[in-house]
Amino acid sequence: MTSYFDNAATTRLCGAAANAFTEAALVFANPSSLHSAGLEAEKLVSASRKKLLSIIGGAGKGDLIFTGCGTESNATAIFGTAYAKRSNAGKNIIISDSEHPSVYKNAEALAARGFAVRRVGTKGGRVDPEELYGLTDENTFLISVMTVNNETGALYDIKELCAAAKRKNPSVLFHTDATQAFMKTDVNVSKTGVDLMTVSAHKIGGPKGVGALFVKDGVIRSRSLSPLMYGGGQEGGLRSGTENTAGIAAFAAAAEYGKENFDTDIKNARELSSYIKRELSAAGVRINEPYAYIPHIICATLPGIKSEVMLHFLSSKGIFISSGSACSSHHRGVSSAMTSFGLTEKEADCTVRISIFRENTADMAAHLVEGMREGLSGLIKMYK
Repeated sequence: MTSYFDNAATTRLCGAAANAFTEAALVFANPSSLHSAGLEAEKLVSASRKKLLSIIGGAGKGDLIFTGCGTESNATAIFGTAYAKRSNAGKNIIISDSEHPSVYKNAEALAARGFAVRRVGTKGGRVDPEELYGLTDENTFLISVMTVNNETGALYDIKELCAAAKRKNPSVLFHTDATQAFMKTDVNVSKTGVDLMTVSAHKIGGPKGVGALFVKDGVIRSRSLSPLMYGGGQEGGLRSGTENTAGIAAFAAAAEYGKENFDTDIKNARELSSYIKRELSAAGVRINEPYAYIPHIICATLPGIKSEVMLHFLSSKGIFISSGSACSSHHRGVSSAMTSFGLTEKEADCTVRISIFRENTADMAAHLVEGMREGLSGLIKMYK
């Protein structure tokens, strides 16, 4: 039996997305071409954009810029706002101290170019709006706080944070990386008030290689976002390059399927999460439960066993989990998200991530628990 619980890294392509991809792949013409074949492709891209905008509550509120992935969307938000206006030179941005590498490494790159980077805390899985308010000033042009932490599952109150920041500086732009939140909680841009939001297809049952950045109307009108690269002027000039028509169509199909099955998926995730947490706690594993969280991500600290050792053991049993972000798993060092949450470096080194999605079943959860128990029993003896 194979039990895949690494859905925060990537999900299996759902049937609706696979079918949409196959059909759209036959619409092979370039969406920028003016002949009828090109117009057919352009209509497909346009319909997918409209569908996704509607799902995230952005219809009539802004535009959706298709990119190659969530990382590119985050980079566009950060570098695009930094260099959109000369007056931004030397100013500051604020990020949380638990952001994904695609945010904090881009922020560090800005710091090397003369920008100031401030960090708001996330201890216990919460961002204090008053702390964010205090960090924000007239020289802050961008704030980027993820909606859901990809390692702890912490759910941050983006609506409250955005309101606090704009109360201090009405012109500040607020970006949220909603890659782990999309289809797991409400990410309606009309409700949160964000100016920019990142989503990605392969986290919701869509294909790899396609992401999107929501851009609010006001950002577009004020020309507060510049492209990372120039070319044929696709995507409103903000992301030149021939669109991934099949990937975009599959993204929209995955999102539509997710919307239709949202309540069922949430119910399944809650039931499995509750069972796994209960059984692992009884086996001596500490569950690191954030202040607020989604049920899809479980952050668990093992009793004296390094996460990498447990990962390899479970993998031999056909059980797949992770030790944190897949995007940084090849780089040695303790996760900053873990230590920012409140774990010691030693605890962080013994912490695993179990991530749930719609295809996980009760039998898979039982398989995971059984494998973890066996691993705990055998590996603890080895460490002693």
